[in-house]
Amino acid sequence: MERTGPPARFTGLVAAFSAALLAAGGLTALAPSAAAADVDLARNGGFESGLDGWSCTGGSGAAVSTPAHSGTSALRATPAGGDNAKCSQVVNVQPDSTYTLSSWVQGSYVYLGASGTGTTDVSTWAQSSADWKQLTTTFKTGPSTTSVTVYT
Repeated sequence: MERTGPPARFTGLVAAFSAALLAAGGLTALAPSAAAADVDLARNGGFESGLDGWSCTGGSGAAVSTPAHSGTSALRATPAGGDNAKCSQVVNVQPDSTYTLSSWVQGSYVYLGASGTGTTDVSTWAQSSADWKQLTTTFKTGPSTTSVTVYT
């Protein structure tokens, strides 16, 4: 991934419904550059290989085939008790670079964010969406940051 050109972009799909309902989607990390092809930064960003590469709290996540915004798989996240159904992955990044984290969501109280950026950690969320909605947030990495945790 190059540090010049437009911001890198994490794009993909994540859907969620409230409490015991369904969250579906994937998360793909792309690094566009005027001089290079996009590079997938997230492992199994579309959950096409189950939860490979992802860690979900309290066993709250599962890969499902429907509903999916696109592709053949999605993430179902089911919060229970004090667990908020957080699924995360560590991705490699370049220091002093700007990234955009973006995801398609559906459901209630769905969030998307990045931590360990070396600057200001970011998150965004949707209170409720019966239709697919895109969440997007941007972050900059610190001068010595080589990895961040992305989460939904």
